[in-house]
Amino acid sequence: MQKCILITVLSLSVLMLAGCTTTYTMTTRTGEIIATQGKPEVDTATGMTKYADAYGYHRVIKTSEIVQTTEGASKLGW
Repeated sequence: MQKCILITVLSLSVLMLAGCTTTYTMTTRTGEIIATQGKPEVDTATGMTKYADAYGYHRVIKTSEIVQTTEGASKLGW
């Protein structure tokens, strides 16, 4: 019985933490504002920045096209 309760509590904790993300906003040279889920990753070897857009799709953009990246607030995704 205690094992079942422990598994349930751990499962709910994982689900709650998975819904928490920090949003970032990237501004490009053309003035486009891109909202991201999580921190964008810069790959210095290729000169590209990887990010997940507002819908969760993984995208890449040239790092030289990004003028500014700002951190937004944490939000719950559920």
